[in-house]
Amino acid sequence: MKKLLIVLTLLGFGLNQSFGQFQGGLPTSNFAGVMGITVNPANTNFLNNGTDFMLFSFSGSMLNNGFYLNPKPIPSLLSPDVFKSLSGKSETGEKLSMNEALDRTFNTQLSLKDRNYIFADATIYGPSALINYKNHSFGVTTAFKSASGSVNLTPELSIFLLKGGTTGDLLNKTFDWNRAASSTMVYTDFAFNYSYEIINTYKSKHRIGISAHYLNGINSISITDMGGTTWSFIGDSTILMTDGNLRYNYAATKSGKVAELMEARGRGFAFDIGYTYMRKKKSRPTMMTICPNIRFGGRVREYQEYKWKLGVAIMDIGKIDFNNQSIATRYENANGPTKNLELELYKGIFALDRRLQFDYSGNPGIKYDLGDSYTHYTATRFQFQFDYNYKKNLYFNFSGSQRIPIPNAVSMIAPNILSFTTRYEKLKYEWGVPVSLIEYQYPIMGFYFRYGPFYLGTNHLLEMVGVRNIRGADLFFGLKFNFSNFKGV
Repeated sequence: MKKLLIVLTLLGFGLNQSFGQFQGGLPTSNFAGVMGITVNPANTNFLNNGTDFMLFSFSGSMLNNGFYLNPKPIPSLLSPDVFKSLSGKSETGEKLSMNEALDRTFNTQLSLKDRNYIFADATIYGPSALINYKNHSFGVTTAFKSASGSVNLTPELSIFLLKGGTTGDLLNKTFDWNRAASSTMVYTDFAFNYSYEIINTYKSKHRIGISAHYLNGINSISITDMGGTTWSFIGDSTILMTDGNLRYNYAATKSGKVAELMEARGRGFAFDIGYTYMRKKKSRPTMMTICPNIRFGGRVREYQEYKWKLGVAIMDIGKIDFNNQSIATRYENANGPTKNLELELYKGIFALDRRLQFDYSGNPGIKYDLGDSYTHYTATRFQFQFDYNYKKNLYFNFSGSQRIPIPNAVSMIAPNILSFTTRYEKLKYEWGVPVSLIEYQYPIMGFYFRYGPFYLGTNHLLEMVGVRNIRGADLFFGLKFNFSNFKGV
């Protein structure tokens, strides 16, 4: 876990389908079941008395707009030779630093923007369930989540994180941090969901829902420029900081024992609130029925066909209070040189903390605050979903996610996403093609399918097969059963 935390820090401050951070694909399906409430707590089972059980689900993603690899099938990057070269040595026999190893192994290219972003996350959902009962719906989800997000990265800061401070690309350059912010959090999530059908007329249905989350914080890192911080690269890996106005916080442990790594360093809560509106088909505003094995006692399952459906939700309104093995640090008016700072960063947050304290905390004129607790807010965002039934079994979906920043707070950062998905769905199987726009500037195309209880997909299909520059990759898969579809149930 210690290595995982370091890697996530580097990804978050250096370099979806993923649920909770990167939505799209399966959660937009009518048969998403328990996964539907991860994008809108008012999304419930399609069948009127359905019971949906998810045994397991994994999703992981990494995406950015400043670095890329030349087209190559992504599975080939997972070969043993690649992992071996990441721990290789230079011609002089010295062990390569993390940034040198990454640059040499992948031959990373740059197409940097004025404001670069990086997002990486992984989520494991354990046993989760959703059940409908008349106008009510009840759900429970369990999850382990790790998420990292960075925004407003300047080109110079991006190059520093990839190549270090000795690269000729940065020599004699001065740049403003431009309020760059990075945040990483690892936590477990236990949530209870409830939704209720408030109105059902001849033409429409209305449903509201809420999810309440209990959060157990395991690790947390946040680094933010509060404005005005300037770096100058003056050679020999030396950086001159002027008007440094930085805040960084972390909750972590140096222990290598799994039990201690997974200890709670903070606890908190979050909640989601959502609403869905369904416009029934004018020609058939009645319930359709499914009768599995009715001769042997199978119950009648009903579902409502619709022309279009709209959902809106505010997700992850919450926080975790970290107060165990936690450090909260703030520098104001930090001035002076520091050397080999990137090496301390790649060693981990403890080494970085020691270096900054040694170089700046006692300097005249610097205001330095040190605390042992802080609050890390979750990635609050507004989400919408519009689903149009073009023909029988064929749907077009337009959805989006817009983060809602919390001013002057330590907060997770979710990507802004617009997504258009074409899908064909039936009770037994379905497939879909999502096209998404990340941060309103970078388009990606994916593919997913579901057959019976198994689903698999990616938002980076073209990158996966090696026909496009690789700026990101993601994968999701899982096993989810709808007991309403079983014969005799």
